[in-house]
Order: sequence, then structure tokens, then C-alpha cells
Amino acid sequence: MLHKFIKLTVLSLLVMLSACGFQLRGQMDLPDSMKYVYVDGDASTVLMRHLRNSLQNAGAQLVDNIDAATAVLVIKKEQQQRNVISVSETARVREYESFYSLNFSLREVSGKQILEPQILELRRDYSFTENEVLAKEREQARLVRDMQSEAVQVILRKIRYAQIDDKT
Repeated sequence: MLHKFIKLTVLSLLVMLSACGFQLRGQMDLPDSMKYVYVDGDASTVLMRHLRNSLQNAGAQLVDNIDAATAVLVIKKEQQQRNVISVSETARVREYESFYSLNFSLREVSGKQILEPQILELRRDYSFTENEVLAKEREQARLVRDMQSEAVQVILRKIRYAQIDDKT
């Protein structure tokens, strides 16, 4: 009896999720103007690799020649820094803030702006202990990778919303 109830509950949840338009993260339709994308930028290879993979997963075909593109995604001024946000009574660092930002824009090859140039900024705080320097350095590196991944998702959502706004 309990198995039957669990199966029915799971089936009901699946039906409700499909009815509400739920999509797995990273699965999105891009506008037709994004069929062939040229990515221009001086961002880190980690961010660019993640961005290229996400665009391809969303259905875009990446091109190496701007003349073959229908859209140009420009990524500029990627910055990372770490700031002290609190110190102990003995003047030792207790907390850092990891800061990540980049500028981006999207335009059709014809010159029409799809997304005006904008700045994306992300911040994460983390505690620091001198006894765990190596672990904290790894944590800071992981935070930067996570912020880069989040930046890619934000860019893709903004592209999606720009498509929705264009249709209305």
C-alpha cells in the first residue's frame, strides 16, 4: 500500500512539474538571432569554456569567424579580487570577501543591440583561519569558480528575458 502511495505521489509531482513549464537548469531556447554566436572577449579561459559549453547546450552553434555569426556576445573586463572585511583584536584577518565582476553585451551582427552593455557583480564572504591557509585558499578558488558559473547562468537568463521582451 505504501509503495503504491509513493508511486502515485511521484507521478503526481512529475505531472505538476511538466504542467508548470519547468525546465532543467541550463535547458533553454535561445532566440533565432542566437543561432550562430561569435564570442568575443578577454575573459579567463575557465569562464569562456563554461560559457561556450552552456551556449552550445542551449542550442547555439559557436563560430570562429564573426562573418559567419548571427550574434556577437562580448565579454570584457573580467575582474577578481579579495578584500578583508573583518579582523580580530590581534589584527589578524577573520573574514574575506571574494569579488567577481565582468562587463558583457549582446548584439546582432547587423548592429542591433539585444542586451546593452552591462556590469555583472557577484560577492561571497568566507571566514579565514591561519591554521587552515591551504584549505581556505582552495575555498576561495572554489568560490571564484562558482561565481563564474553563476555569471554564465545570469547571462543566459538575461538573453532569454531579452528574447521574451522582444516578443511583447
